[in-house]
Amino acid sequence: MLSQLVTRVVSIAVFVAAWQVTSMLIPPRYVPGPATTFAKLIEFAGSGALLGNLATTMIRLLGGFAVALLVGVAVGSAMGLYRRAEGALDLWVMVCLTIPSLVYIIIAFLWLGLTELGAIAAIAWTTFPAITVNVWSGVKAIDQGLIDMARVFRASRAVRGFAVILPQILPYVMGASRYGFGIAWKVTVFVELMGRSDGVGYQLNYSFQIFDMPGVFAWTLFFVAIMITIELGILKPLERHLFRWRPELRA
Repeated sequence: MLSQLVTRVVSIAVFVAAWQVTSMLIPPRYVPGPATTFAKLIEFAGSGALLGNLATTMIRLLGGFAVALLVGVAVGSAMGLYRRAEGALDLWVMVCLTIPSLVYIIIAFLWLGLTELGAIAAIAWTTFPAITVNVWSGVKAIDQGLIDMARVFRASRAVRGFAVILPQILPYVMGASRYGFGIAWKVTVFVELMGRSDGVGYQLNYSFQIFDMPGVFAWTLFFVAIMITIELGILKPLERHLFRWRPELRA
């Protein structure tokens, strides 16, 4: 753990140093330095813009991601467990996966208007195909031998589901969740940029319109820091807790 922490701190220090050198070689209106960006970040924090827009963005993000996760896990599990469901849905899931996120956003806003419901629907619609594919692949990789052994020992359907199938699916659901969460975050910012009047995406667009490059860098740095915090502070510990029964592999 200590070595990982040291490695991460060193990598951040190298990144900041490279950023500083780059800002000295390129005009600040294109690449503002770390000091300028952090000063802008402090200015936003002092005005209350950071926390207010973050709260708005997170509500949209979590709402859309929750819907996408529920639908993705349900559809992916059905496709992995039942051949008829796989035959009926695999083509359409792939079609949904290939359609650009911009199309989903435009259709959601045209159907539901420039509303919170439209924003959440666009986020969920864009995210659920990726989650579905990951869960589908995970369910198809279930060890059939373990299920057959449970049948031999006359385990009930409920026991087979919770004690044999679920532990094998969970790693894929967790992986799909982390992947889908990253997609949902990007789509949320895009949705706010296109059709909302608040949130991190809107603030990024506003900074772009007035050519405030330090503002663009400050908002980008802010939501990257939030994503890293969620990954290291919530998702990683949750993953370690859920899969503490698995032996640690060393290459």
